[in-house]
Amino acid sequence: MRLADRRVGTRFEIVGELWGSVHALEPLHVCNLSLGGALVESIAPLPVGSVQPVRMSRGAETADVRATVRHLSPIHLQGGGSRYRVGLEFVDVDEQAAGWIGSFIEEHRASEAAG
Repeated sequence: MRLADRRVGTRFEIVGELWGSVHALEPLHVCNLSLGGALVESIAPLPVGSVQPVRMSRGAETADVRATVRHLSPIHLQGGGSRYRVGLEFVDVDEQAAGWIGSFIEEHRASEAAG
């Protein structure tokens, strides 16, 4: 039995070009954060100008926002690998997400002042 014989659905050959994309969540290291955006480190070179979904989490709390990639800088690691510093500008931030980001910033500011 050939592999094609086991398929339930019919597959069609694409003549020309057809592009798709995959949304994959990758943990990012957040270097700095403001109400307007963030600087993060990524293993993937996110395209400048693209709009990316971003989920920020702390414990059980999360905030989902969309962010435009404003700049990308490669970081060359000693072992030969690469990472990227990615500048993100938040867009269409809803009230809940803005409140979450603001409270996180205030808590961090307070802990720095106390510490």
